[in-house]
Amino acid sequence: MGKARDKSYKFFLVLLKTYKDNLIAFVVALAIGLSFIAYEEGFAYKIIVDGETIGITKNINEVKNFIEELHKRERQKTGTDIVLNQQIKFERVRVGKKDLTDLHKIYANLENAMSFSYKAAVIIVDGKFVTALKNEKEANKVLEMLKNKYAKDSDRTYFKEDVKIEEKYIPPKYLASREEALKILQQPVKKAVTYTVKENDSLWSIARDHDMYIDDILKLNPGLTENLKPGQVIYLSPAVPNVTVVTEKRIVYKEEIPFETKYTQDDKLYTNQSKVLVEGKKGLKEVTAVVVSYNGIEVSKKIESENVLKNPVNKIVAVGSKRISYIATGFFNYPARGTITSRFGQRWGRLHTGVDIAAPQGSLIYAADGGTVIFSGWESGYGYLVKIDHHNGYVTYYGHASKLLVKKGDKVAKGQKIALVGSTGHATGPHVHFEVRKNGVPVNPLPYLNR
Repeated sequence: MGKARDKSYKFFLVLLKTYKDNLIAFVVALAIGLSFIAYEEGFAYKIIVDGETIGITKNINEVKNFIEELHKRERQKTGTDIVLNQQIKFERVRVGKKDLTDLHKIYANLENAMSFSYKAAVIIVDGKFVTALKNEKEANKVLEMLKNKYAKDSDRTYFKEDVKIEEKYIPPKYLASREEALKILQQPVKKAVTYTVKENDSLWSIARDHDMYIDDILKLNPGLTENLKPGQVIYLSPAVPNVTVVTEKRIVYKEEIPFETKYTQDDKLYTNQSKVLVEGKKGLKEVTAVVVSYNGIEVSKKIESENVLKNPVNKIVAVGSKRISYIATGFFNYPARGTITSRFGQRWGRLHTGVDIAAPQGSLIYAADGGTVIFSGWESGYGYLVKIDHHNGYVTYYGHASKLLVKKGDKVAKGQKIALVGSTGHATGPHVHFEVRKNGVPVNPLPYLNR
């Protein structure tokens, strides 16, 4: 019997004791007691879950025990505290026997209607729920596993985002194992951007078209070279995961210091000529820097200090200031510094069409006057030969050179270096064979020299 029924029975006993000496009173009390018991027998309890009735029973204590057993069983299964998600009410009602619900059906209805939330350690990233584990120890372990994936020998490891662990009650479907939580934390919230290489693409053109630096593309694509192939897929930005592991590593390395090039004027050189006075040499410095990486990809390098081990030597170049004139003056300078060993005229029964000026092997040969190179190459007995048209009816020849310094089509100024003395072709020793031809006919060069 229920509690109300027990109270009615006790009330009847009190009446009986009070009026046992009075038969009439006893009969009255008995009638009242039986009527009260009969009245109470008509009451039961409606079980309401979140406003919905799932059954009516007089066995309310058995139902409460069943609910408690469900709670206990779920708590043992999860190993953590749990709370019931629904609100359960018991409403006392007067019903007939036919309105009562079978107790087993009530149990089944309760199992279907009831659900629990588990006490868990929730990982929150930038204020948003990401995943949850059964306790704080497990959550910290997963975050440590994620850091260790990229930490290696870094000096500092931390998360780029605001990562917190909070204790909350959550539905069981959100509770994850270590492996599941680690996978969820690394899932991308923003997909990687890729590019498919097209015909004639280069790293430079791809970087320009996407407002990037070539170095950024190379960092995102380890092993990538300039040898791109159509159809090749490269990364332009990485995937952004739920959590970004930032590592900082201090490194020490040596780096070359480039030299500067300084220029000085030389009035002995033409404006299109230059001469290296001092060869440049690179310096060397020791650099201490902190490399910052996101999930193993380098994103920046912060220089902390630089120690110069060897200063660079600046390259010094003399630049000619002498005005260039490619226009012929009509007067010829000697093409080389040396001794005339053979003159124009008959020699060994044939015409010697120029003069030979003996000079050391490899010494310079200069243009006798301004003009245009119309030939630079090998020609029969001349060996290596340069011909200059002075555009005034005169053409000069410079034969037997060991090396040519100009090519056909070059404009040359009077006194410009055009070749080096040699003994190529029909020559018995190093010298330059110098000819002057007027309107195509060889003439004696000597009257034209230094007039």
